[in-house]
Amino acid sequence: MCGLCGALGSNQYWTDAAGSAGFQRNGVTVTRRDERRQRLAVINRLLRSRALRLRDWGGNSYVLEDARGKVDNVYNLAGIWAAVDEHTAGDVIDPLDPAFLDNLEREGE
Repeated sequence: MCGLCGALGSNQYWTDAAGSAGFQRNGVTVTRRDERRQRLAVINRLLRSRALRLRDWGGNSYVLEDARGKVDNVYNLAGIWAAVDEHTAGDVIDPLDPAFLDNLEREGE
């Protein structure tokens, strides 16, 4: 899929839960913007150790950038991790690493 088609097409992914009745915080439905903002914060904490940064692009996709300025436009979590794998050349980043998850929980994320 070309970048423009992906940006203009449907950007709902199975992991996007915002807006559904079952996805609430303190009785308030979490908005899509809030969900993306929190997702970016957590992912960027993981990526920081590899000099990578993820940005939101218009609420439709994400931009992954490395320290050398190489950028990739990605559309969902699967695309993010595939692009990260390319940038890290096999240096695995595990978002389910128990130490990382414990740290997130301690900090209240």
